[in-house]
Amino acid sequence: MWKMADETNIADLFRANIACCALAVLLAAGTAGDAAAQEGNKVNPGTLPTSGVKPTSNRPVLITADELRYNREKRQVIATGHVEISQGDRVVLADRVIYDQTTKVVTAFGNVSMSEPSGETIFAKKVVLKDNLKDGVVENFRLLFPDNTKVAANGVLRTGGVRSEMSKVVFSPCKVCRDKPNQAPLWQLKARKVIHNQETRQIHYYDAWLEVFGVPTIYTPYISHPDPTVRRRSGFLAPSFGNDTQLGFFTRTPYFWAISEDKDVTITPMATTKERAALFLEYRQRFKNGGIVTSGSFTRVSRRDSNGDKIGGDTNRGHFFARGRWDINQNWRSGINAFWASDDTYLRRYDITNVDSLRSSAWVEGFHGRNYTQVRAYHFQGMRVEDDYRSTPIVAPFIEHTGYGRPQGRWGRMHYSGLVVALNRLDGVDSRRMTGNVGWRLPYTLPSGVVITASADLHGHLYWITGLARTGADKYSGVIGRLYPQAKIDVRYPFVREYGNVRQVVEPRVALIASPSGLNTSKIPNEDSIDFEFDDANLFAANRYPGQDRIDDGVRLVYGVSTSFFGNRGGMTEVFLGQSLRLTGGSSFGVGSGLNDDLSDVVGRLTVRPASYLNMVYRFRLDAKKFRARRNEVTLNAGVPALNLSVNYLFFESTQNTPEFPSREEVAFALQSRLARYWSVFGGARWDLTNTGGILNWQMGGEFKNECCAVRATYMRTFTQDRDVKPSNRFLIRIVLKHLGEVNTGG
Repeated sequence: MWKMADETNIADLFRANIACCALAVLLAAGTAGDAAAQEGNKVNPGTLPTSGVKPTSNRPVLITADELRYNREKRQVIATGHVEISQGDRVVLADRVIYDQTTKVVTAFGNVSMSEPSGETIFAKKVVLKDNLKDGVVENFRLLFPDNTKVAANGVLRTGGVRSEMSKVVFSPCKVCRDKPNQAPLWQLKARKVIHNQETRQIHYYDAWLEVFGVPTIYTPYISHPDPTVRRRSGFLAPSFGNDTQLGFFTRTPYFWAISEDKDVTITPMATTKERAALFLEYRQRFKNGGIVTSGSFTRVSRRDSNGDKIGGDTNRGHFFARGRWDINQNWRSGINAFWASDDTYLRRYDITNVDSLRSSAWVEGFHGRNYTQVRAYHFQGMRVEDDYRSTPIVAPFIEHTGYGRPQGRWGRMHYSGLVVALNRLDGVDSRRMTGNVGWRLPYTLPSGVVITASADLHGHLYWITGLARTGADKYSGVIGRLYPQAKIDVRYPFVREYGNVRQVVEPRVALIASPSGLNTSKIPNEDSIDFEFDDANLFAANRYPGQDRIDDGVRLVYGVSTSFFGNRGGMTEVFLGQSLRLTGGSSFGVGSGLNDDLSDVVGRLTVRPASYLNMVYRFRLDAKKFRARRNEVTLNAGVPALNLSVNYLFFESTQNTPEFPSREEVAFALQSRLARYWSVFGGARWDLTNTGGILNWQMGGEFKNECCAVRATYMRTFTQDRDVKPSNRFLIRIVLKHLGEVNTGG
């Protein structure tokens, strides 16, 4: 409560209120709270003080003190004893506050602290401000952020309202040991002097040291960076270093150029000891209705043969990637995805990406209620040794429209679609195709619980073929079409029972699918139905081919049953088995596909997920006669943070439909263990289990991670070889210091 003294009148009390309000504004101006809040509390030493609450704030100020008096002779307003000044969520505490009306100086003594609305707390021994609060001194300055980041300085000198100079600054986000509070934290940054210019919003450090466990490790005479209120500004970024078997020791030093508010570019020169320098660029731009991101690189190096040996002369190598999207209006949007590389192995040699092919496209798509329209063009660039660009098609145009009618109650609803696509090659077959479909679908549930879904479709395909090579026949060029109906009826009958804490669901399912036979002909090239795989996902599909060039024709009966167990705590187990029987028509599927005989292979799926510590999915395909596995796929994730194991196993046989995809068997695993609160180790490997295979790659490492830093060390080896890309070793250490970015080193 207030205690009046020395003939204080209403005017004097008003002056006292003004003085205390000034102190609240003063301390608000001496914090980095608002700036830090804008950047998610990502702060750096020296970000204080920045502009906080404006002096013209209309928020009421509440002042309490043991004693508040006005000295007329000295023209001073004095508040003593548990002084508390609050304005909104900001609270200022001090033992004593003096406002001198003659010199316009505000002084706060003893245990000065202020709590910011954004969570920061400021501590000081003494605060003195003058010249309308533009100039001042803060003694024994301390700042504590909500994430336990701490900043300390012997003093802060503020001049002109925009320049703050701090002496003997210490910054650290690391926690202090409770048992040894005087022990140095894991790491801290010390600087002899720090200057923060609020006009340029730049922070300058002089004679700065990075200390680890109190031991100076890295020194720099000067370093500068924008304060947290700056979202982006031109300048050098942190360099990275590494060592690779093929490139040798390399270093990257990025430079960020903020061209304007809506565009910027990052320029990264790369120097290596085994190759010449390379230049990497990344350009970004935002538009009112979209944006684009492009990246690329260029280098001129010695020519090499398929074994990676130099053969004399120089060659240019590089790449270009671009992604962009623009919203035309609320229904239409367009975009591009452009990917190009100078040669097949460049992207892998410089560790840019490890893909087998690059697919570029330009597109426009529209959404209108239940309808969808897209217009696209595709270009493919293969990265494998057997890929030939002259036989790779350019797809343009690709025009598709799909639509659904309104549901008509118990009568179901209509659907329709249309497609126009053209494939052109420098060498090989050219094809143009128009397809259309109109159909009807009716789902219905009987009172007994039987779920029936009936559908009927009419398909039409028209092809214009040029130069199609056929086995045992001349090349075909001409126009060919097919028109056929297709009907399907699907019946499911789920049974449910409960016993104890478990609910069991058994659901037998049967479907009859019918269409005319003999729809596939050698006069139609197979462009979109090559990559075929028979499994539980497409067992009940009307056309089990992935595209439309090949039709799963004839009449067939499909049947299967699933059994599921659900626990009341969230666990579940599911088993599914299914098969199909061809009733009429011949098979267009190749040997080994699982569908070349009238009775198909058995496909199934087992899912086991009793709790969060185990998740396993096993998918398989068994020969119908010998029950020999033709495909096995297992995905397993088991364990707890103390020990976690992930395993992926895959086996499948090559089929007559896909001779370019040989039989494959491989396994990959990853193991991770958290040894202690801050320590963890990890490792993994991948093997090709075929007769000509072997280990493909492996890696191992460890990580230390706490509240203020992370150190990760990884050693990896790759055994694959593709022309000038050879088996290589890589060692990488990644150091992340909270708020200060990261350092990457390797060997």
